[in-house]
Amino acid sequence: MQPEREIDADQAAQEVVNAWGMHMNAGNAQHLTADFKQLFDKACAYGTAKDIADNGRELDRLTREQVADEQRTKKEFTDAWKAFEAKKLK
Repeated sequence: MQPEREIDADQAAQEVVNAWGMHMNAGNAQHLTADFKQLFDKACAYGTAKDIADNGRELDRLTREQVADEQRTKKEFTDAWKAFEAKKLK
C-alpha cells in the first residue's frame, strides 16, 4: 500500500473549477456526475472561505471564525477529493 500523498488543496480546487468550466463551455453539463458536482461545490466553498481568510490576513483583521471556516472547508474538500480520486482508480 502506497503512503498517502499530500494534496495541494489550492491546485486541486483550481483543477476542479477548470474541469467544470471546460465542460460548461463545451455544453457538456449534462455529463457531469453527481459526485463531481458535489466535489465542485466543496471546491467553491473552500475557495470562498480561503479568499475571505486571505482578505482578513491582508487587512490584519483575520478572525478565528474565518480561520476555522477556511480549515473546515479545506478538510471537507480534500477528503472529497481523495474519495473522488479513489473512485476513479477502481
